[in-house]
Order: sequence, then structure tokens, then C-alpha cells
Amino acid sequence: MPRPSPAAHAPLDDSPWLSSQQAAAMLGVQRASLYSYVSRGLLRAQAQPGQRGHVYARADVQRLAIQRQSVRNPARLAQSTLDWGTPVLASAITQVEGGQLYYRGHLAASLAAQANLEEVAALLWNQKMAVALDEEASPAHKVIANKDLPRTPAMALSAWYGGAEALEAEMEHAALWPLALLQSMAEILTGQPVTSAAQQLHSLQKTKRLRPLHKRLGQVWQTGPAHADILRQALVVCADHELNASSFATRVVASTGASLHASVGAGLAALSGPLHGGMTEVIASHWEDWHRAGRKGLAPSLRRLLADTRLGTTPHYCAGFGHPLYPAGDPRSLHLLALLAPDAAREQLLRQVYEDTGLHPSLDYALVAIQRSLGLPAGAAFVLFALGRTAGWIAHALEQRASGQLIRPRARYVGQPPMPSSGTHAAQRPPGRIIRF
Repeated sequence: MPRPSPAAHAPLDDSPWLSSQQAAAMLGVQRASLYSYVSRGLLRAQAQPGQRGHVYARADVQRLAIQRQSVRNPARLAQSTLDWGTPVLASAITQVEGGQLYYRGHLAASLAAQANLEEVAALLWNQKMAVALDEEASPAHKVIANKDLPRTPAMALSAWYGGAEALEAEMEHAALWPLALLQSMAEILTGQPVTSAAQQLHSLQKTKRLRPLHKRLGQVWQTGPAHADILRQALVVCADHELNASSFATRVVASTGASLHASVGAGLAALSGPLHGGMTEVIASHWEDWHRAGRKGLAPSLRRLLADTRLGTTPHYCAGFGHPLYPAGDPRSLHLLALLAPDAAREQLLRQVYEDTGLHPSLDYALVAIQRSLGLPAGAAFVLFALGRTAGWIAHALEQRASGQLIRPRARYVGQPPMPSSGTHAAQRPPGRIIRF
């Protein structure tokens, strides 16, 4: 990846890169403190070709400035927990540390190189594999090869709740119930005839054998073995990502004692939103325009999205580039893009975006790149994201339920203050002991 060259691409006040003097001024510190932040890993310094000194990504400096303000202001600190801020609950499932992603202490990229989604799911669920993975195993019904559109997020959500089981309460304690729900999600997302989760559970309990999901996707989408392996790795790196919006929604529902099926449905509902799982559709709709520009520069539509990202008016990953947790590049997208055949237009675009903004491609971009490179049907990127993430939703639901804690945060009221009483006499509090809830 080329090094930044701010002056060649944007005016200084609009550059994604800041000098040490500008960065220190934004943070309100001396340059010695700035260098201390770099040595502690809180900020990254980037060398400029042919020049002395370093530059700093504007987005990184802005995020650190907000964190510093939050520490001094308890109200701001509480609010920051909802926007990439201070962690709000304990979890042993996934860790983002040092620019890498770990599943229960295992590097996610290393797992992607060798494991199937089912094996990673067992790891996330803190369980042993209860079935044997067999590429010749028969699914609950015959797989229908289908190059047409997968189910849309809205259709998938409807199908998920439409298949709720009347006997589900009795299945909650079955060891294979989480795996049955994962199989059911695969059918729903890929547009297959839906087998009830109860039937999935019965089939698993009877055969103790299971065909890996990436092989089933390859059969549905009619891909070769090499492409099926790329699907396998995509599913694994999508399996979980700490406390994202859909995983948090899953935990909130699970904390009430709701069923595993209902909790996973909450995750799917959150993922269906345009600012979460809907990002792949945004990127796919602009793909031709963005990659056609070539040496003429970035397409106007992409420039607008990237400008909004730098100004903070959209999520940092909205345009398919950048991630607040990975200023040096998302390891998931870097891993997946390295699996694809070289593409001059794609490489040109990534180079131009980085030179102009300092942003790296997001996981959403990489999934759409897989969809395009492998000739998968429209919507396949969302399927990979949602199916892989289902394993994580189940893990979060299981962990939250085991904690026994109801998630019930407080709101900071900012509306109209209480109106004075309209009666002639203020209400009298009855005598006696006060019981608070």
C-alpha cells in the first residue's frame, strides 16, 4: 500500500492527514505527549515519502480527542459507550486487540485458513463438536441449485419468525439446538425450502453427521472447490465481531430470558438495517461506477461518501472503507482480498482511496469483491455476512443467558422539564415505608 501524500490530493485543511503540530493542537497537548501516544499504541504515525517527519490520520486523532474528553466528563463517557467508546460488559467470546481479531484467544485469520464455520461455532459456543463433518452427508432435504437471488433481508426475517416452533421451549436444552438453528438460517438466507428447526434438530440427532455449510453454499451457487474454500474462509471471519449492533441486540433480547430462536431473530433484525448488514448492498450498487473511474480519479459518488465519512456524518465504514477499530486496516478484509485473483481495477481503486483518505477496505467491501469475483448472485455478500454472524449471535445469546443479568441501561433525559402541578395543593406523600423499584 502506498504511503500518504496529502498535498497532492487535497487542500491542507481538508486532508485526511495531519502534521505533528496539527495533531498536537487538535488534542490540546505538547508534541512530546503526541509521541507518547504513538509509543503506547494509541495513535499511529505514518512516514511521508521524500519528507522528514510523520503525519497522523485525521480520523485517528479525532477519535482520540473524543476519548480524552470523555475521561474528563462522566456524562460524555457514558454516552461514548454507545459509539465505539468504553466497553460496557464483560465477554469471553471475541477480542479486538492490536489491530487483530481473536475468537476465544485464537487468531481469527488463522482459524479461517484451516477451520470450517461449524468448528469455529463450537469454539465460540464453548462446546465440543457434537456431530461429524462429512462432505457426503445428506441435508434435511435435497439442496436446490439456485443462481437466482437469495432471500432479501426483509424476506429472511419474515421466514425466520414465520417458522417459530411451538415446542421450542423443550428444545432449548438440546445440545444440538444451536447447530439446528444455524442450519435453518442457512436455508432461509439462500432461498431454499425451509426445514423447520425442529426437523433440523431431529435429523442431526439421528445421523450425527453434517455437510459443511460452505459446501452447501457452493452447491446452491454452483461454485467449484476452490471457490467453496473462499466461501469457507469468508464465513469464518464473519462469525463474530465483539459487541456490534446485531450482537448487542441479540444479548438484550437474550437477557430477558427469551428463547434462543427469538434472540437470534433480533440479531437478524438489526443486521437488516442499512447501516449494518445493508452496507454490502450500498457497495454493490456503486461497484461499476467506482471501479470504472480508473485513472480519472475517484468517482463523484465515492468522493461524497468518503467526504461524509471524514466529517463524521456517516459511519466510518459506510462507504466500504475504514473501520474505527482497525486504523491500520481490517484484518478480515485484508485476508479475504488476498484470496481473490488479481484485479487491476480493484487494486487501482484501493490505492487511490488510501492515498486520498488513508482508509483501508472494509469487510463489507471484501464480501462484495468475493461476490463479484466468484460470479455469485446479487445478495450473496449479505448471505455470507449473516450466516457467518449467526454463529456469533448464538454465542452471545448463550453467554448472556448464562450470566443471568438483565440488560437495562438508563437514559439521560434531555426533554422538557417537569411542569408545575395544576392543582391548588401539591400531592401529599402518604406516610409509611417507601419501597423503591
